[in-house]
Amino acid sequence: METQPRGTPLGIQGLAVAYGRTQVLHEVSLAVGAGEFVALLGPSGCGKTTLLRSIAGFVAPSAGRITAGGRDITREPPERRGAAMVFQSYALWPHMNVAKTIGYGLAVRGWDKARIAARVEEMLRLLRLEGLGQRLPAQLSGGQRQRVAMGRALAVDPEILLLDEPMSNLDARVREGVRHELRTLQQSLGITAIHVTHDREEAMILADRIVVLEEGRIAQVGPPEELWRRPANAYVADFLGATNRLPLGDGVVMFRPEEGRVLAPGETLDGPVFEGTVAFCAYAGGRWRATIRVDEAEALVDVPERLEAETAVRLGIPREAAHLFGATAPSRESHESYAEAG
Repeated sequence: METQPRGTPLGIQGLAVAYGRTQVLHEVSLAVGAGEFVALLGPSGCGKTTLLRSIAGFVAPSAGRITAGGRDITREPPERRGAAMVFQSYALWPHMNVAKTIGYGLAVRGWDKARIAARVEEMLRLLRLEGLGQRLPAQLSGGQRQRVAMGRALAVDPEILLLDEPMSNLDARVREGVRHELRTLQQSLGITAIHVTHDREEAMILADRIVVLEEGRIAQVGPPEELWRRPANAYVADFLGATNRLPLGDGVVMFRPEEGRVLAPGETLDGPVFEGTVAFCAYAGGRWRATIRVDEAEALVDVPERLEAETAVRLGIPREAAHLFGATAPSRESHESYAEAG
């Protein structure tokens, strides 16, 4: 039986933030459902962390509203917003053990010692940290420190969980496991979560919906599959892995290295086909990756075997993988599939 969401819906209407004369957010509007997991995705400087910190109450907007469960929290202090934040650095005090760290927010709220102890034990079991209550942060692994930071945030029973790249300091192997744990935990608790990341794979794995930010504006919002298959513009396509760009008619076609195909002699394909030459080919672990020169442009394509340099090839892009955009100001042009361009 599915867990009923106990998180609260979040609303952002026309939010603007400026640092001095620099406008960081430009009238951003977004609705997040109760129990929904939303990822804010984009490169450094796109405004995703500023948006998160505005929701948390650490940054004051110059315009717009933020509501939680219909209640206007735009000018409320952080502790009255019903939200808890997990920081990129975890922000664990080196002198404070795990149990005291997790119970810190409860002590600030005036809970008695017995009640705090019971809640801390509950968090230790939930996060698989049993027996580690007396350890200091220096005695924990990176994954354990991340769980402690999560426990401190969850112990106060927040309506909204805010996550500021909490896995960026973990190595790849640990990060993969923690992603699964975080998503399972969020779903089991039914809590509303907003997660900032620059890692597209992380956003795809964790989120119900992804918000791609570009220079303080929302470039596209939607489920991971929708953004992957139909990026709204060249900026979104590039950020979601379609980094290859080849000129085609009055526009440019973008596609991912794993989706392009080197065609066999006489092979046909439903999609654009280019004549090219292999410039370079290297082994990338389980596959070869070829650099194919097409006129003045180059494209990376995954191939099953090594291709010799200077080999003439036909590069095909399947219809569903070809994303067409206008040649002028491509980051602002609307998406057009190859099928629509026909």
